[in-house]
Amino acid sequence: MHNETLFDAEHQLRRTRACQGFLRHFLSGAKDQNGDKRVLDVACGVGLLSDTLAAIGLDVTAIDARPENIGEARRRFPAIKFDVFDVEAGDLRELGSFPVVVCFGLLYHCENPFRVVRGLFEVTDGCLLIESLVAPGKEPSAMLMSEPEGEDKALRGVAFVPTESCLVKMCYRAGFGHVYGTTFPFGNACFRDTPFRRRQRTVLVAANRSLPSSSDLVLIPEPQTTRPDVWQRIPGRLAGVLRRGLPGRGSGDPHGGRS
Repeated sequence: MHNETLFDAEHQLRRTRACQGFLRHFLSGAKDQNGDKRVLDVACGVGLLSDTLAAIGLDVTAIDARPENIGEARRRFPAIKFDVFDVEAGDLRELGSFPVVVCFGLLYHCENPFRVVRGLFEVTDGCLLIESLVAPGKEPSAMLMSEPEGEDKALRGVAFVPTESCLVKMCYRAGFGHVYGTTFPFGNACFRDTPFRRRQRTVLVAANRSLPSSSDLVLIPEPQTTRPDVWQRIPGRLAGVLRRGLPGRGSGDPHGGRS
């Protein structure tokens, strides 16, 4: 018997099953050139994905910031190594490096998701698999949001939710050389646009080296952005005219020379 948690709610389990299907598809038989089958599961919750990783033959180390989650994970899956670790407060390098790092359902709960991605890069010796809620929009930006308390929520009650574009750029700027989207059919409405809701979640694969060509992966280039003049209210051409000065107004004098 195990204790019922928010991770066992039906809507959570539907998303978990979709993610389990992807992990089985993408990581079955995964090992590096030296036969290393180690994988780090970051923010493991009560271990549902950790169990999936172990079932496909990987050597799993799993961490979560909440002691109650780790306690429950150990009760459910005693053969897996679970440890309490806060990725925003600790140095992930203490754990070593891993050919595969899995980080599902975490980054949108973090106050400092970019710093977490940098930490994940430091311990990834092959590829990082990220699943995250993403804010709508095409620009690399993030929304600061409050969160209620809960075993599957932000530790500190506030989190930045990045757009997918922002998450991709974070991965590149952290040091990954390649970032891929996936064409895997998740079978869950959270991962696609619907007539009623924009796509809520994404899965990315960030790699230190180019991955073999696959119909499952689509390379996403780093979003190239410049600092826009977001304070401007008028069209650019008209703004140029005003800067040069309209008839009867002195250049740079917003009052037209009047005191």
